[in-house]
Amino acid sequence: MLSETNAVEELLGRASPRPMPPAEVERSVREAVHAEWQAASGRRVMRRRIMSIAVAAAVVLAVAMTFNTLRTGLVEVPQVATVEKSFGSVYILGEQSELREMRDRFELSAGQTIVTGSKSGIGLAWESGGSLRIDQNTRIEIVSANNIRLQSGRVYFDSKPSELIAGISAGSIETLMASTESGRTTADFEIETPHGVVRHLGTQYMTFVDNVLLSVSVREGQVSIDGLRFSETAVEGQQLTVAGDNRPTVVNFSGHGDSWRWIEATSPAANLDGRSVYEFLSWVCRETGLRLEFDGDAAEQLARSAQLRGTVDAEPRNALRLYAGSVDLDWRIEGGYLYVNEIDLGPNR
Repeated sequence: MLSETNAVEELLGRASPRPMPPAEVERSVREAVHAEWQAASGRRVMRRRIMSIAVAAAVVLAVAMTFNTLRTGLVEVPQVATVEKSFGSVYILGEQSELREMRDRFELSAGQTIVTGSKSGIGLAWESGGSLRIDQNTRIEIVSANNIRLQSGRVYFDSKPSELIAGISAGSIETLMASTESGRTTADFEIETPHGVVRHLGTQYMTFVDNVLLSVSVREGQVSIDGLRFSETAVEGQQLTVAGDNRPTVVNFSGHGDSWRWIEATSPAANLDGRSVYEFLSWVCRETGLRLEFDGDAAEQLARSAQLRGTVDAEPRNALRLYAGSVDLDWRIEGGYLYVNEIDLGPNR
């Protein structure tokens, strides 16, 4: 019995040859098939091209967005301080960690690092209010509008500086009010150190740090210090010191004297136009840590009524010699007090 395959082969062998289609028909069929193949291939190529264009567009868009973000970030870096006074060698840390001497720079922004050399100093008007002074051989990083990182050296902060300071203008007072309304005030000002964070409430204080020691001296107000293993508070007339992992010690500390004298060299210029001698003397005392005392009512009345003009850029004690005597007042410093008395000109006055 023949298999099904053999039967089919036998039938095909008996069949007569199939007639060949006309050449024109064969050519038409071939052209139609070729056209369809080209169309299908074109669609695949087009899809590949569209996908390539889409990927390229996405890459360009991503790059543009990144560039705009960076550019916007650069533009929106907040200005946090204005240079009021500087002397000696003061540097800004560059992008390649190089030191570039600060020349003709009056505005400082978050992210910048300031380094002072020997016999140098700088006084800054803080945008949210307050005056920051930086001593020689000090390195600080401006972290934000209310935060600095003291890496080494010594700084002083006065949250309520005298209005005589030239940088405390109507504009900066408006800035302070706006900062207060937005919740950003000098009460939030923090100094980060390797040994702890220093915070304050309406005060004048000095902070020193090195590899093993943190010292905070309070001239006025109150300061809290939060370390890794402690939380302490120092008030007016106290100095808190912590070394290494030891517990902090708090001792009595004078708000005037040699330890504070460096601050006077960084005192910004004082605008005396329309100000009374009394206001001038109060500025001197705030910058030096002295207390004002009058020898008699007549001396105080004269100080309150007499007015001054001009701007003084001298250190406060030197300014005393220039201005106090011009209005028949004399003065002396004794035991932490600035005593002011009326000059006795005799009967021919």
